[in-house]
Amino acid sequence: MTRDREVNLGDLNDVAVDEPRASTPSAALGGNGKKAPPGSGKPAPKPHKPAPSGGGNGGWMAACLVLVVLIAVLGVWFSKQVSGLQAQLDNRLTESSEKMGNLQSRLSATDESLNQSSGKLLDTVQTHGKKLEANEDEIRKLWDLSNKRNKAAIAEQKKALSALSSSVTEVKKGQAGVDGKLKNISSDAAALKKQVESAVAAVNKSSDQWQSQIGQMQTRVEVLVDSIKQLERQQASLKSGLDKVEKAQG
Repeated sequence: MTRDREVNLGDLNDVAVDEPRASTPSAALGGNGKKAPPGSGKPAPKPHKPAPSGGGNGGWMAACLVLVVLIAVLGVWFSKQVSGLQAQLDNRLTESSEKMGNLQSRLSATDESLNQSSGKLLDTVQTHGKKLEANEDEIRKLWDLSNKRNKAAIAEQKKALSALSSSVTEVKKGQAGVDGKLKNISSDAAALKKQVESAVAAVNKSSDQWQSQIGQMQTRVEVLVDSIKQLERQQASLKSGLDKVEKAQG
């Protein structure tokens, strides 16, 4: 704000303070607007040229100073940013170098362990190869012995299988006869089932008849019981009447 004010004050210096006012046409003419006589008035003074002042140069200088200050501020800010980025890059480079060192140490350790393990594997492979060769020789010997021994056993097994196959055929024939007998028995059972069902139906019918007769008898018995109860009531009423008569006579 102070710099802008200085620029505006510098522009005020360009204004000419001593410049005379221009004569109005009414002054040149008479009071009534008539043209004055040629010898009556004084000649008008010539206008003075304004003296050259340094106001414009001062404004340019202030603007240049502002630009220089801005450039300096931007340079300082840019240098701070660059220094911060440089510090970050240095930190990252140190971290990456440390990580690379750790990786190299790990790789060296793994290489040593791999070399040791590869040596052990070679030793174990060689020992196993020797054992396999010895086992192959023993397997061949055992194979020869087993072939010689198993030939007789295989022949006996073949004979037993042929005997079993003949017995299986006989069993199949007997099973076919049994199946025929089972069919006959099943047909006989079906016929017996029908007969039993018919007998059960007849018994059920007869039982229904007996049940109806029993129901009729029960109804008759109930009627008789009711009539007996009525007779007993009448007898009791007659006894009470006789007692009253006897009391009246006595």
